[in-house]
Amino acid sequence: MTGSRARVIGTIFRREIATIRRTPGYWLLSFGLLVVLAAVLAVGGGGETGFVPAIVDLLLPTEVLVPLVAVVLGYRSLLADGDELAMIRTYPVSMPEYVCGVLLARVAGLVAMLAPIALLGGYVWLTASPDTGIYAIHTGVDSPVLFVRFLALVVLLGLSYLSMAMAVGTIAGSRRGALAIAALVLVGGVLGGDLAVIVSLGDDVGAGVLSTRVAIPPNGAFRGLVFERVIGVALPPDSGFVSPFRAIASLLGWTAIGVGVSTVAMTFGGAVGDRLERLRGRMGSVRDR
Repeated sequence: MTGSRARVIGTIFRREIATIRRTPGYWLLSFGLLVVLAAVLAVGGGGETGFVPAIVDLLLPTEVLVPLVAVVLGYRSLLADGDELAMIRTYPVSMPEYVCGVLLARVAGLVAMLAPIALLGGYVWLTASPDTGIYAIHTGVDSPVLFVRFLALVVLLGLSYLSMAMAVGTIAGSRRGALAIAALVLVGGVLGGDLAVIVSLGDDVGAGVLSTRVAIPPNGAFRGLVFERVIGVALPPDSGFVSPFRAIASLLGWTAIGVGVSTVAMTFGGAVGDRLERLRGRMGSVRDR
């Protein structure tokens, strides 16, 4: 049974990978990501001064562009009309297996599309001055390990938006509807952390409540983790911006919510739709009488 499921998921994975490879818009978006981030790095001068300054330069554009890439990659991946869903159900594949195969392929596509950020890390490694490894004002070393941590957090941020964007496709009735909901998810996630800070400052809450609110939206959790586990490692101690445990739990939680909604909607959406159609038919026959 397990081997059969693995073969089914593998088949769906390969089909979805082929779809991603044949879509030039995804790779143009990835190239655009490289151009924008490289320009930001060149203007800020972070590439010449070390990994931590480079991460500081890239933090803000990354918070906006990575969610955009993830949403574009995911919002149409499970958007299917009734005829397509009916065709999928004729094959010996369950909806959870279908969602799992599509999700794994989109995750692989997301990692590939975020490769430009890793290329920028390699550029910093080659071009940074030899005397920027250790600073007198630092408590740590400006190490490539810090950039690897940054990349890992970037992937976590992208995964949360990817899963939510995939869920959008399962609940939207059309391509325009999916695009509109995905735009709301993008704006809400990007601005949610800043709005949480503004509201908290207006309520005059304590530092503990503030750090909790900041960690709820994906961008707030990502930014807090970068400050706590990347930038704060090399700079003088100034921790307490956000709880790392809560921030990681937030990113994983948003990812799990998106996957759960996608699976439930794809599994039961067809049955619900059929019942609604039968109900409409009965109501129409009653009106005709």
